[in-house]
Amino acid sequence: MQTKIIEENKPKEEKQNNYKILTNCPYCKTKIIKKGIRKKKFENIQKYYCKNCDKYFSSQITKNKTYPLKIIIDAITSYNRLYPIDKIPELIKDKYGINITSRIISDWLKDYNQYAPFSRMRDFVSKKYSKKEAIEESKLIHQQIYDFKYHRAKSDLILNEEFRHYKFKPLREFLELAAAECPHQIFQSPARRCSEFKTMFNLDQVQIVPKNNTAVKVANFVMQAVSNNKMRHEVLQDFMFSNDTVTVAIEIPVLLNSDDIKHYKHQLNFEIPITLKDEEYITGHIDLIQIRNGLVYIMDFKPSASKAKPIEQLTIYALALSRLTGIRLYHIRCAWFDDKNYYEFFPLHVVYKLKKRKRIPREQRKLT
Repeated sequence: MQTKIIEENKPKEEKQNNYKILTNCPYCKTKIIKKGIRKKKFENIQKYYCKNCDKYFSSQITKNKTYPLKIIIDAITSYNRLYPIDKIPELIKDKYGINITSRIISDWLKDYNQYAPFSRMRDFVSKKYSKKEAIEESKLIHQQIYDFKYHRAKSDLILNEEFRHYKFKPLREFLELAAAECPHQIFQSPARRCSEFKTMFNLDQVQIVPKNNTAVKVANFVMQAVSNNKMRHEVLQDFMFSNDTVTVAIEIPVLLNSDDIKHYKHQLNFEIPITLKDEEYITGHIDLIQIRNGLVYIMDFKPSASKAKPIEQLTIYALALSRLTGIRLYHIRCAWFDDKNYYEFFPLHVVYKLKKRKRIPREQRKLT
């Protein structure tokens, strides 16, 4: 049986969403073609043409803006990384050779505040944490380079603000030591990857729920500043990590061993169709971890999310994170998204199956 998709919750396209990467005409919705480049002062803009409407247009995200979107994003991110606003023009000048002012950055923070809500928390954070204390960053050499980042300040605020999040204190303790105590030799040696396990689990009781989630809007915004597809993950992860109010870590290393699998199978009676030999491991790196709405969210950016179904991969991430932190699988939710769609599910529904109660005949019920 295929997994169930709850269609009634499927996100509807916003009526005035001008921030999409253009593939269809915004006027008649027919397919469009690229038609030349318009030169601006600091960048070149892709122009589009609709044969049906006989109109030319471009993406509206930086309409009437002099500066490229990637510079705007860098400035906003630098501000939310606790750089003084009067120091950011110097950073932009060194990186891009372009002069901007603090006043321009202030205007950008107002214009794009829907994508960077952390700016509302920034003043409080900056009084309590230095730039170095607020964020922990490490490069993990695990066959390839992973940029692990942990937002200590954001994590503290989330856990202390709401009582229902206090039970996730073990997650904070794990993230504090994730880079320092990670068994790097296991990740550096050949091991089975979480992404290798496909079509193995019984997904009969899994419900995939499409939702309107801020991650889609943010991805749509950020993707328009990325010209190299290989950089999509890195740029989006860093933007969400630095600028939203719920992403507490990115590129988190997790692993499972044979004892973990046995524990889930024999102690918890989970249905896990995986067998590991002694000293054999499954390893992976979680794209993003968020804490919101009384749950821990394991998030994965997947281009063409509507075609992807990384349920097994995300479930193994959840099993590993649960074992490493002691947080119940019941409190973990998994999701994947791109710049158009967002889907989520409970990993508990993948591995724990509700048993159907046997119906007792009416005659026997009378006797009892």
